[in-house]
Amino acid sequence: MSQLATLGDYLIESRRLLQDEIVPYRYPDSDLVEALGIGLMEVRRVRPDLLLPLFDVPVLPATGFNPSTAITLDVMYRPAMIYYMVGRAQLRDDENTQDARAASLLNKFVSQMLTIAS
Repeated sequence: MSQLATLGDYLIESRRLLQDEIVPYRYPDSDLVEALGIGLMEVRRVRPDLLLPLFDVPVLPATGFNPSTAITLDVMYRPAMIYYMVGRAQLRDDENTQDARAASLLNKFVSQMLTIAS
């Protein structure tokens, strides 16, 4: 897994878990960027301390985005954002197995955001 420092890193890693690495993609970049943006709003809701000092959530345009845009989030919480992105993307699938996997990934996101490592 990369360091997940940029928007492009998040797209690559989420596509890897979605098994969606061949063009044309099943999940458009715009959907994944939107999922990341909503995930960052969820971070602000459940862990606003991670966005100090300004509690600022970056606005990510769904189109015309720059893959080199930095996503500033503590390193230990970056994989949780991938789980959120993948879970949200899979919510749109109709298969029951995908619903269960999506719910599991979204719950894993919340769990990792709220668990304090000792």
